[in-house]
Amino acid sequence: MSSPPTFGSLSGLVAGPAAPPPPSRESAYLKQAEGNLYQARKRRLDALSDPVTKDAIHRATARLTELAHPGRDYIVIRSELIYGRRLRPAPCMDGYDSRIIPPPLTRVLRGKNQYAIALYLTRLFGRQMEIARAAADNQAPPPQRRRRSSVYNSATEYSEASLIGIPGHDRHSQRRIFNRALLALQAAELVDLGGGPQRYVNYILKREDGSGYDYTIPEGEPGTPQHLCLPTEFFTAGWPLILTPSELATFLAICHYSDRKLPEKRDSDTPQRIYLAKSVRDDYLGLSDEAYESIHQLAEFGLIAVYDPVEGRRRGRISPTLTGGKRPEPYLLTPTVLGGFPSHERAFDLDVFARTAWDTVVDRLRGPLPRYAVWAGTSRKKDDENAKAAHAGAPPAS
Repeated sequence: MSSPPTFGSLSGLVAGPAAPPPPSRESAYLKQAEGNLYQARKRRLDALSDPVTKDAIHRATARLTELAHPGRDYIVIRSELIYGRRLRPAPCMDGYDSRIIPPPLTRVLRGKNQYAIALYLTRLFGRQMEIARAAADNQAPPPQRRRRSSVYNSATEYSEASLIGIPGHDRHSQRRIFNRALLALQAAELVDLGGGPQRYVNYILKREDGSGYDYTIPEGEPGTPQHLCLPTEFFTAGWPLILTPSELATFLAICHYSDRKLPEKRDSDTPQRIYLAKSVRDDYLGLSDEAYESIHQLAEFGLIAVYDPVEGRRRGRISPTLTGGKRPEPYLLTPTVLGGFPSHERAFDLDVFARTAWDTVVDRLRGPLPRYAVWAGTSRKKDDENAKAAHAGAPPAS
């Protein structure tokens, strides 16, 4: 009979590899952030792929194309919608008051209404195209909308709601969504609802500066920095229907700030870039850090180009050891849609508009996660080195 095993001696045991050290807190956070981004992209893709939403967006894109006039290749937007203005210095108890008034676009964005910015932009588009058609005697205007159903989105009626792609078969729900978008615009004094039971139908479009004056198309030739010009194809491809409010506001801000800062005449083929300093974003553009992060989505969709001068930065984060403890250089941005020239010269790069916005965005969301979102910095690298060192019996890297 064999004797029972003894446990008092360790001479017969062989040491196995040590357990790898736990990942750093930064690496664990970024891994979770990547997962959250994957989920957000999936939710957005699912929403765009929903048959009802897809049909509404395609119908709106087709109707915006019908509204376009071949003799008008651009839409002009006054600067005050996008860029805040500084008050004239006025005496006060602390000296002089020279505050910066945030632009109406910022106030609409902070209201977090999904359709308000798109509604206002498409109304500017529609109004300017109506004027262009009226000036051309040989161009027949599109069918007039039915006033009674102007807030509805259906396949057989021309309506303002149908121009922003409100999905759903429930007209009461569509009307509620449209009315809330108008209320958000009224809060920024971009429309006037007036009074009465038909106020949501008979609203009045107001100027971009939030002054409360009725909207009129800017007279004469547009110029910098008073105006921003966007190609007609931005609307006929359906981009206002696809971009989120943060993406729309950031895109307009980048285009207009480029107009204000880049020289009017290019002296070389070198890409001319700008950067949006945090003070400019906070004071003049009213873009939160969360909204500013949408530069990466805009670049992924092809509307702008983003150049990162800091190696290893992902999702706006970089280890201080790589920058010597200094603040990292900002992202450099190029509004590729403008073709490298001031927008009023209308030398637009229309390549991104060869396909509809829906097709472009859905294809991008179905693809792999873009490089900016995949962490490749020192923390994950150090985790791997620590794991290898632990298996080899060496102490973890400091």
